[in-house]
Amino acid sequence: MVTVDGVRIPTRTHLGIRGLVAVLLVASMACAGSPTSDGSPIPEVSAASDVLLDAACPGEEVPTDLSVTCHRLELGDASLSVVVIRSADPTGGPVLHLHGGPGGRAVLDRHRWLAPRSEVLEGHDVILVDQRGGGDSTPSLDCSELDAGPSAGLDDYRSCRRRLDDSGIDRGQTTVHQVALDMVSLREALGLESWHLHGVSFGTRIALELIRIDEGAVLSAVLDSPMPPEVAAYDDLPAGVLGALESLEVGCREVAACTEGLLEPLRGVLADLADGPVAVTTRSGEAVTYDDVRFARLLTDALAGPMGPAVARRAIPLASSQRLAEAVALLAEIASPGRSAGDPVAEGAQLSSECADEVPFNTMATTHTGDPILDAVSGAMNDVRALCALWDVPASPRIIDLAVTSDVPVLILSGHLDPITPVAWARRLADGLGNATLVEHRGWTHVPSMSDACAGHIVAGFLDGGTPATSPDC
Repeated sequence: MVTVDGVRIPTRTHLGIRGLVAVLLVASMACAGSPTSDGSPIPEVSAASDVLLDAACPGEEVPTDLSVTCHRLELGDASLSVVVIRSADPTGGPVLHLHGGPGGRAVLDRHRWLAPRSEVLEGHDVILVDQRGGGDSTPSLDCSELDAGPSAGLDDYRSCRRRLDDSGIDRGQTTVHQVALDMVSLREALGLESWHLHGVSFGTRIALELIRIDEGAVLSAVLDSPMPPEVAAYDDLPAGVLGALESLEVGCREVAACTEGLLEPLRGVLADLADGPVAVTTRSGEAVTYDDVRFARLLTDALAGPMGPAVARRAIPLASSQRLAEAVALLAEIASPGRSAGDPVAEGAQLSSECADEVPFNTMATTHTGDPILDAVSGAMNDVRALCALWDVPASPRIIDLAVTSDVPVLILSGHLDPITPVAWARRLADGLGNATLVEHRGWTHVPSMSDACAGHIVAGFLDGGTPATSPDC
């Protein structure tokens, strides 16, 4: 147990935090045996668990010759959806995938590991779990009131809050520390003494918290597009977006794809939208008013995806030539879906963590630098402050904002085109860890290990005990 600011936090010597001692029965598991500290595959045992139960897999079946089993982790205040994908020939310890968000999902998106099959599955079982509040886990903190689309406003969030409160659902349950405790419970329920971690984006916060409280159980960790707890993410966001756009322009000029550049035309677009917002009719027929803040947010969201750099290079010149509707249509086509029926983000779970784990440790001040890019990205802080005031959850203990120190082997992946988790964060994290390898790539954007074959190969090699090149030729 460690104490920070008077708050007692469990460490790895208190692994039974929820008092769960459980075993798992999975009829299709072929490898029997007891868990060992060297990271053996998930064992088959002979007694059914009252904590981890077999369940039907949600969504469409994904064709595969691998064993895929679905379960529910039954906790006192939540039921988490879990998938175990078994390698045909596991040679190393299992890998826990920690999805992004907050409020994201992994179970319904298991096809991302199976079609095409991830190289990680050549030697490791993979465990997917929907963190509390999101995905197929219950209680759900998804705000169906926002499914109407981009026009959803504060009244819709108020309606969501009211419905959750009336149902007796704790709106503040999805925090970094609580999710990490859930993962400790999952490890114990699976009968594992140790595992590897694969965290992406927000999932890296969970991975780092697991290293903080359950370090002895972590064989190694992959942190893809990391969010170090000690970084004020919102305060740093404007500079991070500008840095990614600067890298985008450099690459664009090198291939002579943007003779007029990108940054200055974008600054002109944002300055014009700040002075006079423009109503754009979307493909759904809805009229959406774009000011500088909304357009910068759409551009950032689109740039974070694998196709983002190519699309942004086309969209910015379109917007600069008075063709804003065409630019918006291009960007919206690849931007991550949100505020729509079936979207992959549970908005309430997102607010639960953001407003407890991140916002209290940022200044959240809007800037007036005179640079339309910095000011437009900064302008989103007003919306975040208003949403957190409405959601009204208590701040997490100060320790959640402090750096994690460890000698656990860590692989950090970072892309120079990533506007969400800038490469500067990855460098800072690598400097603070005792056994970290940082791999940067000028062509990567956000979460490359889930979309880029080269990044996936690097991850698989690291999990198999290899030492990756810090500047891969791919």
